Amino acid sequence: MRVVLLKNLFAYGQPTGAGVTTKLSKAQLGHKARHAEKGYDGSWVTTASVSNGDIESQETSGQQTPTASDTPQNSKSWLRRAWTALTGFRPTPRMISDAIIGLADGMTVPFALTAGLSSLGSTRIVQLGGVAELVAGMISMGVGGALGAKAESDGYKAKLADTSKVVLESTVEAVDIIHGILKLYGFDQGQCNLVSDRLQQSSDQMVDFLLRFHYQEKEPDPSRPWSCGLTIGLGYAVGGLIPLIPYFCVGKHEVFLALYISIGVMCVTLFLFGYSKTVLLAEQDCDKSTWKAFKGGLWMMALGGASAAVAVGVVHGINMASPALEH
Repeated sequence: MRVVLLKNLFAYGQPTGAGVTTKLSKAQLGHKARHAEKGYDGSWVTTASVSNGDIESQETSGQQTPTASDTPQNSKSWLRRAWTALTGFRPTPRMISDAIIGLADGMTVPFALTAGLSSLGSTRIVQLGGVAELVAGMISMGVGGALGAKAESDGYKAKLADTSKVVLESTVEAVDIIHGILKLYGFDQGQCNLVSDRLQQSSDQMVDFLLRFHYQEKEPDPSRPWSCGLTIGLGYAVGGLIPLIPYFCVGKHEVFLALYISIGVMCVTLFLFGYSKTVLLAEQDCDKSTWKAFKGGLWMMALGGASAAVAVGVVHGINMASPALEH
């Protein structure tokens, strides 16, 4: 039974309970297809059909049964469902994370900068300084995200090469590692030998097993560097443009009016962003996490407001202490 549970975990990313057939998600079906190309199909497995025979004979096809996650009560949040229905595009968790990083920085840093520059009393200074910071920040955040994703990809390739070398040149060491992993899950020596013998039939399977269970490494998307940089950079630009717009809609000497408008707009925007971020990342229905999302909105609004207040205080203090800076 432990052998079947391990194979379910290896093929699908999760074990199945006794007598229960697991329904695969789209991501897991894609993983199943990739494994099929490597020589193992990952068909439906139920622990009720486990025998002591060969591991391949322990697989069986079964009728897909709905799981608790398919019921309306445990469905994903209405915001994600609405986004998918309207755009036909379902962002990945990594894309959502990148967008949140860009938007969060974009809505706090430029907001704090423009608020601080407003204490100088010149709309023109705020406009020029805000645009300069927005462009520089967008490029910096985008490049930083792309380089970080590239380093992640390079790290995986290096680990893949090292693991492949161990499998090809030191099979005994690889088998010992596999046995050590299996014993952590309660496998006896006979079961460990059964699994390791099966994995040794394909070096690709053994490498994949070691990467996933020993090194906890997952192959990154090849397009990850540019998609990460683009998402973070655009997120920063969109978020940073919001507090800057009011300064282009007022007169030359109405900088404080623009500041008040910007503060009002950003309070609403930061709250909505914090609320939506919590909803998008929630694993449960939004109706059950309304208070958590509300607190997320308040926290984001407080964070942005505190950043702006500190910036205003610092710039105003420097300006009052050094009158020469006004000229």
